[in-house]
Amino acid sequence: MPSRTLVTGATGTVGSFLVRELSKRGEPTRAAVHTEAKAGRIAEANIEIFEMDFADKASVDAALKGIEKVYLLTPFSPGQVEMAGFFIDRAVEAGVRYIVRQSAAGAETEAITLLRGHRMAEARVEESGIPYTHLRPNSFMQNFVNFFSDSIRTSGRLHLPLKNAAVSYIDARDIAAVAATLLAGSVKEEHVNRAYALTGPAPVTMDAVAAAISRATGRPVQYMDISPAEAKLGMKAAGMPDWAIESMIELYEFQRDGRAERVSGAVEEIAGRAPFSFDDFARDNAAAFRAAA
Repeated sequence: MPSRTLVTGATGTVGSFLVRELSKRGEPTRAAVHTEAKAGRIAEANIEIFEMDFADKASVDAALKGIEKVYLLTPFSPGQVEMAGFFIDRAVEAGVRYIVRQSAAGAETEAITLLRGHRMAEARVEESGIPYTHLRPNSFMQNFVNFFSDSIRTSGRLHLPLKNAAVSYIDARDIAAVAATLLAGSVKEEHVNRAYALTGPAPVTMDAVAAAISRATGRPVQYMDISPAEAKLGMKAAGMPDWAIESMIELYEFQRDGRAERVSGAVEEIAGRAPFSFDDFARDNAAAFRAAA
């Protein structure tokens, strides 16, 4: 059956889970990837792998051919608003009927650079006239695997500039479950032209995060609070560009101010099940945090 749903960012943290969810639900899906070489992890039944470059009109138009529904996630970059706008214009031309846009928790506040960019991209979707649903997830639990597992494995320490702030982190599997519910089958009219904050079941401090990983791995993990200046140096050493470092420092300040504690019931409302807790996530990913024997 020809693909009806296009997933952008299909090899990413959320996209890879979403592709699997759509496959399980029998939704014919086209997975947009930057290069097919990275697509092995998302090879599933009902999934068509398609190379797409957000900056290239011909490849975007080809990716959108015959597509009715889109999961739109643009890369984290200084030009993501322009990228989103370009893609949405092409989606209008292609006759796309529904867009699920992955945004960020707090986008409506436009309080920091990251959130202003997401809100601007949301506005481009709204102005297009295509029916939409905005998903605004909080920071991902998977970030602790993607960015901090090396330090946890080698030193048993987690370094972040968050003091005793609590954040209602969300498991990317829950974002995928919500998105798959919206995209599989017919469009769910009750969720059209709405925005949903997506969070885990409770806000957790970094001490609680460290304790959960300790329980899951059976070895002590300690949270070490660092200054924003120290965090900047660490990100610089990891090769992050200046614009990304400044964006992350703003996000950490936003979280330290208690603005990422909110808990939403949207995962259960849409996906029909409770979201994963941080303990659930830590248990399911314990191997990523364990030192080699």
